[in-house]
Amino acid sequence: MDIILPENLIPRELLTEVIDFLDEENIILLTGARQTGKTSLLYLLIKHLWNSDFPPSQTVYFDLENIHDFTLLNDLKDFNIFLELLKKKGVDPAERAYVFIDEIQHLSNPSSFLKYLHDHYKPKLKFIVTGSSSLEIKKKFTDRLTGRVYNFLVKPLNFREFLRFKNEDELYTLLEPFHFSDWLSQITPENKIKKIEHTQKRKLDDLTGEYLIFGGYPAVTLKKKPQIRQKDLQEIYSMYVRRDIRDLGEISDITGYNRLVSLLALQIGNLVKEQELALSSGLSRPTVKKYLFLLENTYVLKLVPPFFTNKRKEIVKTPKIFFEDIGIRNGALNNFSALNQRTDSGAILENFVFNQLSKQEEQPDNIRIWRTQNRNEVDFIWQKNINEPYPIEVKFKYDPKQPVPPGLKSFLNVYGSERAVVVHFGEFHIRKFKDTIIYAIPAWAV
Repeated sequence: MDIILPENLIPRELLTEVIDFLDEENIILLTGARQTGKTSLLYLLIKHLWNSDFPPSQTVYFDLENIHDFTLLNDLKDFNIFLELLKKKGVDPAERAYVFIDEIQHLSNPSSFLKYLHDHYKPKLKFIVTGSSSLEIKKKFTDRLTGRVYNFLVKPLNFREFLRFKNEDELYTLLEPFHFSDWLSQITPENKIKKIEHTQKRKLDDLTGEYLIFGGYPAVTLKKKPQIRQKDLQEIYSMYVRRDIRDLGEISDITGYNRLVSLLALQIGNLVKEQELALSSGLSRPTVKKYLFLLENTYVLKLVPPFFTNKRKEIVKTPKIFFEDIGIRNGALNNFSALNQRTDSGAILENFVFNQLSKQEEQPDNIRIWRTQNRNEVDFIWQKNINEPYPIEVKFKYDPKQPVPPGLKSFLNVYGSERAVVVHFGEFHIRKFKDTIIYAIPAWAV
């Protein structure tokens, strides 16, 4: 069957990274929540191959949510027969072929399927597969695939990608120099941010506000009408969080589970206290712990651990909670009000900063929080290593003429970081505290 590529696919930034691994032997595994664009990424990889003069006849695509494709692969009694299936689709077994399989976790035993075919037919067969849940992937992918897989996580759009999906190519290009680590480098982008025109800044602020309400799900971003976006986010939340994840976790207390998710949505940016969540949701503490693990491993939320060097003075165990996409979080609460009409704007901005940082950081565990036993705190610590912690404070409204935020001042008194950052809705400013340079940057420049 011929592969029909959708028109007008918009490239993701992850695409160029994955392309670098197409010539390698190992299996490429794309994981992530539903609707984050994994299938589109498969199509873009196919398009890249065809544009590179790779024969279309040597690319094969299976969609395992299609009952025909699922039955075809799941019912194989002998994996060698798979090669016959490829021949019937026009593949020349003497030449290299790329096999794309969408939603591989639906197979009864995807691990055995991939291991056998990879080991016996590499480098002629190159597999690129997707899976929607790290928990389900972990259940079905055994250690036998260790060393055979390159894993890539497909997240919702970051803010720059959001601009591209909104056809704001000029603004997308304008933000190219602004990667958070650049603010910590010797050559910061401060001269470039000063050259941005006032009208462009206003537009970036407006679009940031839009992103903070509807998030970065690709299909949602492409919709024009707010009411359609709201409906789409509520559908994704209902189908993925309330149904798919519930079924995957074999959850029996549906009311308690739904109540817990709503409570978590209300507590973004707060410390996770399992006992309090258990009392409020009517669940046992072990059940709350289980559901938190389930939601984190299905890419709904993230628990961000503390940074510490002094166990007696700093919190060392209790994490903060953030949603992987702020649109899904707002969908869980059915609250899509504008930022100036709600009381949780600061928490939403903090969640946005976490999302931006986590999409830039190759090792997400390098992003930490900081809080002392006497309640001094900094929203995030960007931890290059134990000796280079950089504090990040998030303020919805911040006047650089005011004193340095007390939590930030407390951290700098202890660790004396070379640079610190305050993220806010406002203009770019620089100030100093002792030997630390503090950059106050607009949210869109993270």
